[in-house]
Amino acid sequence: MRILITVVTALLATSVQAETVYVSDEYRVPLRSSPCPRCSILHRGIKSGTALTLVETNDEGWSHVTTHSGLDGWMPSHYLQGEPTARKQLESMKARMQSAEGQAAELQQQLAELQEENSLLSSQLENLKGSNEDISGELQSIKKISSNAIAISEQNKELLERNGMLQSEIDVLKASNEQLASSERNTWFLYGALAVVMGSLLTVILPRLKRRKRFSEWA
Repeated sequence: MRILITVVTALLATSVQAETVYVSDEYRVPLRSSPCPRCSILHRGIKSGTALTLVETNDEGWSHVTTHSGLDGWMPSHYLQGEPTARKQLESMKARMQSAEGQAAELQQQLAELQEENSLLSSQLENLKGSNEDISGELQSIKKISSNAIAISEQNKELLERNGMLQSEIDVLKASNEQLASSERNTWFLYGALAVVMGSLLTVILPRLKRRKRFSEWA
């Protein structure tokens, strides 16, 4: 029983202390002057993932390559592949991801700026709507005032016409009054002339009447 407990404890301790590790895909391949494993080495180790230019490949499994720095040599063909290594691809993906995250952050900032600008424009639009309503109200007031002014103008025009008509009537009445006054003066003149004539006649007739009376008394 004690042995079983010890074994279980040891297994648990081993499982607790176990650590997950990964084999690195980074290694270095020597570049040789000729296609053989014992030929002289031009470069002791070209890092995996390095881009090379393939010149030719022989039947013994060797490839003739050149580096970007100008080295020209041979290395085993099984170390070469047509695509970048997983490490390079991961680094490229990380770079792309970082670039995408940067672009996303930039777009997010632009979106926030556009939203703020949209909010500002919406506020300005509301202010413009309020101003438009005020201007519409003022325009209605001006229209009312204009209509009142037109009505007042029409009334003034009508009053002027009436005033002209009354003035014409006054002129007619003045002319009639002057005619009546002239007629009255003529009448009084006639009366006066008549009175003078009557007085003259009386002055002529009365003495004769007195004489006749005397003659009759004498007879």
